[in-house]
Amino acid sequence: MKKISVLEIATVFTGSFLGAGFLSGQELLQFFGVFGGYGLAGMVLAIAAFCLFSLLVMDIAKRTGKTEFDRIIVPWELPWLRGIVSGVFLFFLFDVMVAMIAGAGALLEQVFGLPAIAGNAAITLLVLAVALTGAAGMLASFNIVVPLLVVAAIVIGAGACLRLPMGPIEARPFASGNPLLGNWFFSALSFISYNMMAAVSILVPLTEGMEEKRTIHKGLAAGAVLLTLIFVCILLPMILFHALVGAAELPMLSLAYSLTPVLGLIYAVLLFAGMFTAALSSLFAITTRVQQRTGGVLISRRFISLLCALAFVGSIFGFKNVVSFVYPICGYIGFFALAGILLHFFLLRRSGVGAGS
Repeated sequence: MKKISVLEIATVFTGSFLGAGFLSGQELLQFFGVFGGYGLAGMVLAIAAFCLFSLLVMDIAKRTGKTEFDRIIVPWELPWLRGIVSGVFLFFLFDVMVAMIAGAGALLEQVFGLPAIAGNAAITLLVLAVALTGAAGMLASFNIVVPLLVVAAIVIGAGACLRLPMGPIEARPFASGNPLLGNWFFSALSFISYNMMAAVSILVPLTEGMEEKRTIHKGLAAGAVLLTLIFVCILLPMILFHALVGAAELPMLSLAYSLTPVLGLIYAVLLFAGMFTAALSSLFAITTRVQQRTGGVLISRRFISLLCALAFVGSIFGFKNVVSFVYPICGYIGFFALAGILLHFFLLRRSGVGAGS
């Protein structure tokens, strides 16, 4: 069994929260940027909560030896409840697929002037074509695209702060634009819960190669530092240049083009690749979990086509609207997942299960 290092935990922890939606700037703008100074406070809260809940889920996995999402959330042998949790997770994966298709369509519209609905249709057909050919190997490109996106986002954020006129940082505890994200504290909590839903299934497999709990602690601490750097480089421009990016579907892309068209084009290519692979990976994750739930029954092409068709219909709602309304709904539903993690952890601590591991 391969031994997991501190660096591997740090990079996986950081990467589990860095989707294409995050790196587009739209998520951070909606959940934090609109609150100004309070958004920065929400960022600190979010990163602290990510570290805490990541520590809890990895501890649960190490104590129980279980890595399935529903078994981490639900501590009891209740198939019906685990089924509900799995259903919610499938809905979340589908929501990510919808958002990425909408985001890619918005990108094509912003860069090439292609109508968003046409761009949505094009990316949907591309995802469907790759899925039907079974080219899962394309997902490996995600491991290359995301680090490049992160580097580009840091360069854009730093460059904007050095070259563009900055606005003031106002402290706004409330925002009137979105009733689902009207308060900075609950907005941060919603962001935490829906992101942790994805992170659970990514982090817990690491415990299979874990020998000491101190490795987890050091890895999460290092990951928190790295995530803070990336978070600040994207969120701070969303606050300082709100007049420039506030109405944009893809704020970081608008910021990149305001610096130089070449940087904008590079970021557009990377962001499109990230959105495409994220949509594809979500589709594969859905079909894999459905196949597991149906006892290994082979997923039909018709079912995959139906998923893509439904995702296209959902994408018509628009990337900004999906992030503004559907993501918060997933976040509020995710509160129950956070409660389940806390309860499972304390039940294990009280019973002493795996205390010596």
